Amino acid sequence: MNRLCIATRGIASWRERLASPDRQWKRRFSAFETAVSWELASNSKSGLPGPIEKLFRESNYCDPLLVFAVAEHKVDLPGGNAASQSDVWAVVSTSSGMLSLTVEAKSKEAFGDEILEKWLVAGATEESKSNRQKRFDYVCSHLPKSDSFLQVRYQMLHRCAASVIEAKRFGFKRAAFIVQAFETPANGFQDYAIFCQALKIPAARGSMATTSVNGISLSVGWADCPLATDHEVAATA
Repeated sequence: MNRLCIATRGIASWRERLASPDRQWKRRFSAFETAVSWELASNSKSGLPGPIEKLFRESNYCDPLLVFAVAEHKVDLPGGNAASQSDVWAVVSTSSGMLSLTVEAKSKEAFGDEILEKWLVAGATEESKSNRQKRFDYVCSHLPKSDSFLQVRYQMLHRCAASVIEAKRFGFKRAAFIVQAFETPANGFQDYAIFCQALKIPAARGSMATTSVNGISLSVGWADCPLATDHEVAATA
């Protein structure tokens, strides 16, 4: 994890941080749409995209205010070199206290990784499988206790855990994981609903539910966001 960050110069700065920009940087896909969404929001009072701000306000997190956000933020995980790389990680000030937020953005893409049951045994060698188990044990220690994670997409598990990991690193008592959806296929929300079921919280579009893990309040939500217009793209280029 690089501890040095610089201010963006528009959406081009977001493209530079992608692992495969030539493949990932396209209109109507999540990386591009997320960049436009957050760059536009940076000039608003809260600094947050409207649908995400709405989630906080309707979940009793009054006066949410973006302190800072990092695109493609990496959180190190044990067991190999694989980090959890969130589309956006942010520190948000609320009337209830400071909060660590990870955002997983989806547009036409499905959630990555297999369900946990398949992901754990997908390693090519015994060492690889052992490393995967080590990573998941660490991820699981930052999630509410559940016996139902095996059918959940591994990507959602480590993205959510990343918000808690960073909350602990900063000494915050609150964390949140939000799916920022741009025309996400129906099966994407079904995957999200399975995740929420494992956490024993309700799943609904445009809302956020709260549970807890190791003394940290954890909120999980889904925000449907509009695709950027040509004018909005031009304003953030």
